[in-house]
Amino acid sequence: MYEARFLTGIVAGSLTGTNKIGYAAALPTSEVVRGIDAFAKGVASVNPDAKVYVEWIGEWYNPQKEKKTALSLIDRGCDVITHHSDSYAPAQAAEERGVNYISFGSDMRRFAPRVFLTGAVWNWAPIMTNIVKAVHEGTWDDYPGQDWWYGLAEGGVQLAPFSDLVPSDVREIVEEKKEAIIAGEFEVFPGITDEELREIYYFESNVVGELPVKKKEAEVGNGLYEVGDREFNFVFALLKWQSLKAIKRMER
Repeated sequence: MYEARFLTGIVAGSLTGTNKIGYAAALPTSEVVRGIDAFAKGVASVNPDAKVYVEWIGEWYNPQKEKKTALSLIDRGCDVITHHSDSYAPAQAAEERGVNYISFGSDMRRFAPRVFLTGAVWNWAPIMTNIVKAVHEGTWDDYPGQDWWYGLAEGGVQLAPFSDLVPSDVREIVEEKKEAIIAGEFEVFPGITDEELREIYYFESNVVGELPVKKKEAEVGNGLYEVGDREFNFVFALLKWQSLKAIKRMER
């Protein structure tokens, strides 16, 4: 997802007029911080004067708090809003205030039709297809810990289609960087391994906000992060079980 975040940062940095960009972030985990830094790098690549203002929501999903955080950032002068949280409340806040909006997770333009720019979007089809294929072909155990690390090249993340608010020259810059990332000609975090990226916990110099002392990620949000991992592993296990049942039916 951080690769898509970088690309949306280019859009934000290109379209801000105040040079203040708001980022409503759920909880201080490495995953969230990695996205913030990638986004900030994208902003800096086209607009070195712009700053990314981060405020913490305190939960993964709480529409009221998400909206309140987005509104707080807007009140500070941010004229582009994005987020790492699970509801569309930040989109509603941006729409109500007439502030440009970049979504996270899915295409949320229907909640902010007047101000939507693009979004960093998950595409689950490739990974789910490959999981079922791995079970069917007996290669499931070739992925220790079921560690599926998918980016733009694998099709695991993508950008939501641009709205008419995004000029053609900005689209061209984004497309050029996207193709360079897919071709392996450009790295968002050069010289950093995937293992190091999983533990990343610092703010880029153009990020304005407080980064709390790092805790064990299972402790963040009263264990929500740990629960989320268990649920994700359960999905993998369920997919494997369903795939094995389907294979057995075909063998009959």
